Amino acid sequence: MQQNQRKTTPHLSRRTLIKAGIGAYAALSFGRPARAQSPTRLNFAFWGQQPEQEGFNRLIEKYQAKNPNVAIKAEIVPPGPQYYQLLDTRLAGGQGPDLFRVQYQRIGKYAQNRAAVDLSRYLDKDFGAGFGSTFWAAASFEGKVFALPHHTDTFGLYYNIDHFEKAGLEAPKSLDKSWSWDEFIKAARRLKEKQTAPYPFAMHWVLSNAYRWLPFLYQHGGAMLDADFKSPMINSKTGIETIAWTQSWFKEGLVPANTSIKGTEATQNLFANGTISMLLNGNWQIPFLNEQMTRFRWGVTYMPRDVAMASDLGGNCVAVSKDSKNPEVAADFLKFIASEENMREFIIAGQFLPVRKSLMQETIAFKVRPELMPVFVQQATTIPEHMARTEVLPKWSEINVKLNDELDLAFTSGQSPEATAKNLETAVKQILAA
Repeated sequence: MQQNQRKTTPHLSRRTLIKAGIGAYAALSFGRPARAQSPTRLNFAFWGQQPEQEGFNRLIEKYQAKNPNVAIKAEIVPPGPQYYQLLDTRLAGGQGPDLFRVQYQRIGKYAQNRAAVDLSRYLDKDFGAGFGSTFWAAASFEGKVFALPHHTDTFGLYYNIDHFEKAGLEAPKSLDKSWSWDEFIKAARRLKEKQTAPYPFAMHWVLSNAYRWLPFLYQHGGAMLDADFKSPMINSKTGIETIAWTQSWFKEGLVPANTSIKGTEATQNLFANGTISMLLNGNWQIPFLNEQMTRFRWGVTYMPRDVAMASDLGGNCVAVSKDSKNPEVAADFLKFIASEENMREFIIAGQFLPVRKSLMQETIAFKVRPELMPVFVQQATTIPEHMARTEVLPKWSEINVKLNDELDLAFTSGQSPEATAKNLETAVKQILAA
């Protein structure tokens, strides 16, 4: 098959995710009761679209019903840099929330500086065996666990069916037939030629989420760091060519100028209102588009690929902050929401993918456009393992800041790919050596 003829990259296959502990889930214990013998108040900071907010609120209500001495206040904060700036400010002042949601790419920083509590003392010895090994590793630092994995997600290519018909395009129907980089750009140019929308597409790496650029680097056969995660690899032929390819999207006017790395444009809105014909974004956008995109028909196909396939490692974990006065009760709430039953309920509500091995084996009954979710489930098998391990390094948050800066300069100011790669190499070396 065509897929087998391509260069292969170690991926987070379903087998990889579950090999460390199939069957261990049954032995897990959630039996440690909350120790809230007196009235206890917790606050829980998170961001999320409406389905996620409703999902967390339902879990809070369920937990409070089982633990009437505990009151949990939901603190909903706008996503992106604003969320983390506010969180860091509160933590610096000793006023952090008891509980906070955090991306896998950022938990390493909070573990390293101990802003998140070591949860090991509140968990049974084999508790982690119930989770996919990569996600458990992402939440761990120096052999201790500082958050509980809650869900994951990945990217696909949303497309406007009406626009595709106007342009005479047909989306790939299977993963092994996913578009090459050349085919993807030809489709974008065709959409531009036919003027189906002001712009052919957009990529959802706005709000300083530059790590979402990495799948393109791995698709092209590159990597940010070497095999030992000790040296930068970005200043290479593959790195420079990948920067140049993604920079060309802006130079050709294939994407809106305000959808660069540091942009704040809600790309899902651009797709829903017909400003763009294609959208590279995650599975969690399905409920939003199902409700808001009423003027057009739409579908989902696979990410483009080059010499290899790759997609985004998305999703979040949940942590207890150092400022919590009731860390044991807070940890009990985390175990509650990360249980099999409650994880299933949340991912169905938010249209996410599970991180518990038992649920990875299950056919989840998604309620909104369930026919689209297999695309994301298959695409998730293409997440490169080396990329995932790079993104969960404790120093990744610092590297991501530099990646935000340099890619945004390339996309918005015309900084050359060569200078961008060189600047990144220098910055990453300094970060790793510090």
